[in-house]
Amino acid sequence: MIDKPVIVIAGASGYIGKEMISALLGKFPNAEIIALSRSEQKTNDPRVKWRACDLFSLKSLESAFPKKVDYGFYLVHSMGPTAQLDQGSFADYDLILADNFSRIIKSTGLKQLIYLGGLIPDDVKISLHLQSRLEVEKTFLQHSLPTTIFRAGLILGEAGSSFQILLKLVKRLPIMVCPHWTQTLTTPVDLATVISAMTSAASDTTSISKVFDLAGCPPLTYMEMMNLTAKGMGLKRIFLSVPLFTPTLSRLWVSLITNSSKDLVYPLIESLQHPMLARESNGYLGNPEGRTYSDLLKTICLKPKSNGSLFGFRAQRKTVRSVQRLQLPDGKDAKWVKDQYLNWLPRFLAPFIVVTKNGDSILFSLFKNGICLLEMSFSNERSSEDRQLLYVLKGLLVSASNRGRLEFRVVLNRRYVLAAIHEFKPALPWFIYKYTQAKLHLFVMNAFSRHLARIALSKNSF
Repeated sequence: MIDKPVIVIAGASGYIGKEMISALLGKFPNAEIIALSRSEQKTNDPRVKWRACDLFSLKSLESAFPKKVDYGFYLVHSMGPTAQLDQGSFADYDLILADNFSRIIKSTGLKQLIYLGGLIPDDVKISLHLQSRLEVEKTFLQHSLPTTIFRAGLILGEAGSSFQILLKLVKRLPIMVCPHWTQTLTTPVDLATVISAMTSAASDTTSISKVFDLAGCPPLTYMEMMNLTAKGMGLKRIFLSVPLFTPTLSRLWVSLITNSSKDLVYPLIESLQHPMLARESNGYLGNPEGRTYSDLLKTICLKPKSNGSLFGFRAQRKTVRSVQRLQLPDGKDAKWVKDQYLNWLPRFLAPFIVVTKNGDSILFSLFKNGICLLEMSFSNERSSEDRQLLYVLKGLLVSASNRGRLEFRVVLNRRYVLAAIHEFKPALPWFIYKYTQAKLHLFVMNAFSRHLARIALSKNSF
């Protein structure tokens, strides 16, 4: 064991992250912990250094990271808002975040990365939420990081978003109409077990390259969980099983009753259709025996939180993030995609938009010699074959306070490329932008996606 390890925790301001800090200081009293968060945090412990950091930005990560890291903990999930207008899937956001983190931490002499994901069912087709958790795992492995993977289902913790949804449903509904997915089996786990397992695994070299499923008690259905939770809260509830209740109605129902963001509720409800069972053969130090779900509830505050949002972060006003996943033709890289885009776009928008390239500067004009709509500059310094970066500088459509950038990034073993706009601030009034320029951007990117798919198909046909 290293006497004075340097530990980086991504997602440190979350309820799991804060508990991890305390547990790690207990195990490593002389540790230096770099706690990464989207906002400034304060601490009275000199061993903990909070650093505000935008995980979507490699430059921000570079500034926040120490040169040497012994252990890393990745506790990030991007189901919350990232901008005032989000055009993209949380799964694609998660890919960018994990890829950025991997690029920076792999050059620090990392000895072990510990990642907390979700239980993966045996179903051939799984939900987007669980697929995203797997893609993050694959990203770490793709970068050859020494990774220990923990998977957990519903984590029972009073500050946990999923558990808060469960508490609010039980609290607010005397009679609950339970759709078919409430009969699905799952393996819940208490927060203490999660923290103990991940802390124990730190510095345990035998756990590297292994996957562990976490369990706090034997499996039970979601209806059984709600019934036992109601009893734990001292409430009498009636549960009516309705097999024809569709997932779409379930999402709307849960979101309205709990006053929770649809960005959080919808992916979770989709995942609940799959049995999420911890495999006994993959238990870390053996899954606990003899404890029941009711036993776990006795260690947790069962009072729902009254705050309106389950996310502790508010997106900056009038900012845009737009990410599209595009198929990458075999043998191509991000530079090829960027060049394709800049050559294809003026043909697609002709004669309205003219694209002029002058060295690293790219100018988008309305008609020939017309008004400059947007000017971008290609960054040679921060680009590579698998990531091409362009900064949005100015133009009629760009706010004076804009810090936007466009990138093309290869992911998942060169299977896809992500086309992403970050921190863009439009000059148009927000309402007009949202229903004109923003819609046009999506239309253009969908057309470019079809263009790349046709190229990939033509190459595969030979």
